[in-house]
Amino acid sequence: MCQIRKRLQRNFMTNINQIAEVQFGLYKKKSKNGDTKYLTTGHFDNFLNPTLFDDSFIKITGKDTKFLLQPNDVILTGKGQRIFAWSYNESFGKVVPSSLFYIIRADATLIDSRYLAAVLNSERKRYELELLGVGSSITSIAKNDVLDFEIPLPSLEEQQKVIDVLDLLEEEIALTNQLLEKKKALKKGILNELITNKIKL
Repeated sequence: MCQIRKRLQRNFMTNINQIAEVQFGLYKKKSKNGDTKYLTTGHFDNFLNPTLFDDSFIKITGKDTKFLLQPNDVILTGKGQRIFAWSYNESFGKVVPSSLFYIIRADATLIDSRYLAAVLNSERKRYELELLGVGSSITSIAKNDVLDFEIPLPSLEEQQKVIDVLDLLEEEIALTNQLLEKKKALKKGILNELITNKIKL
């Protein structure tokens, strides 16, 4: 494993099949009751976070446990109009992705799932992924294409630096959005005051 790690990091570029295992998500009918969250593409907001999750659950049986997301897993949409990746966080709880996703089980000794998701969500890589699905009315990426997909692989230390920068930008975006919402509320309040003649111009 050490030799593989050194070779991959020296070459800098690698294929996903060299740093992860890939499998399909689970197809199962969801309900409002169950012991496990069931993620679909509609649960993700414009910032690619599952903030839109609603009552979508399934009951896990023995054969389904292999679909449970684990630390350092990434899910990637393989079908649909929106291609994106998401790095699983244990704080989200017990979750299984639908069959519209691929589960990329990344080797934590080689790559950080947060870095992998960030790379796959980059404008260039999303464009390359979308090209793989061209040819049908609905974008559909073959498993072998995911396995052969090429990504940059710096050292784990360099990956962490990328993650730190992106986390900082995410915080700034969140603060900007909060400020924007407050300004929208202020604007709405002022308009209401003007309409009711409570403010004299």
